[in-house]
Amino acid sequence: MRDTKDPNQYTFDNNKPTAQPTLNALGQMFDEFTVKRLQAAGVTAGARCLEVGAGAGSVASWMADQVGAAGEVVATDIKPQHIAGHPRLTVLEHDIVNEPMPAGQFDVIHARAVLAHLPTRREVLTKLIGSLAPGGAVVIEEMETRWGSMVLATPDPRVPGIFQRYENAMSQLLRGNGLDMTWARGVHGAMREDGLTGVETEGWQRSFAGGTGSALLAHGASQELRDRLVGVGMPAEDLDVMAAVTLDPRLVLRGVLLLSTIGRKAAR
Repeated sequence: MRDTKDPNQYTFDNNKPTAQPTLNALGQMFDEFTVKRLQAAGVTAGARCLEVGAGAGSVASWMADQVGAAGEVVATDIKPQHIAGHPRLTVLEHDIVNEPMPAGQFDVIHARAVLAHLPTRREVLTKLIGSLAPGGAVVIEEMETRWGSMVLATPDPRVPGIFQRYENAMSQLLRGNGLDMTWARGVHGAMREDGLTGVETEGWQRSFAGGTGSALLAHGASQELRDRLVGVGMPAEDLDVMAAVTLDPRLVLRGVLLLSTIGRKAAR
């Protein structure tokens, strides 16, 4: 996620101590659904796959297990140090915006919670589609986050209001860094505009208790971005409450909605 002050600086930094727990939280929230979508897209024995913005690498490693010795998986990230090794996984330090695509044509290309943060997201989608093999599929998954309406149960009556203020501050911060809050719903139309066929979208969310899933995501993000959130108006006292309650199992949050869109390149 890019900071407008420096095009090579991301809002969430993989070098921070909070990075690994936050990436793991995303996996807890979404990997089950993402696997289902990638199976539908064609991740199977012998496939050649690309994972863009691989994060902790859980999805890329799963792909590598599926494709077998006859297949190949390439995982990229601008800071790839959290991607676990796998004998059939090629890991590349790669900037999807400013660098050429990895060579070759891919049967499946996947990106989760990546393009929404890129000001040139539309051009990047076209770039990804250009690297599909005939008949190949691109799977773009993006989050629609509404923290203010996510509290299902709480030990502290202040928490719903705190999460609404957190949503407001995060939205201000991320929009300033290039995030498009509507992109999750715009992917479908963009794929059709680029000539993909069979475009379809499916959504996923479930509940998580404190210390898991979406609660861990809020915990890590609110701690890593604490100074910047205070800078755009969130009270420091609210962040102190969030730091504690997001680890409390009495808190229950509705998960972040993930919209997963698949489109296919025409076969020759």
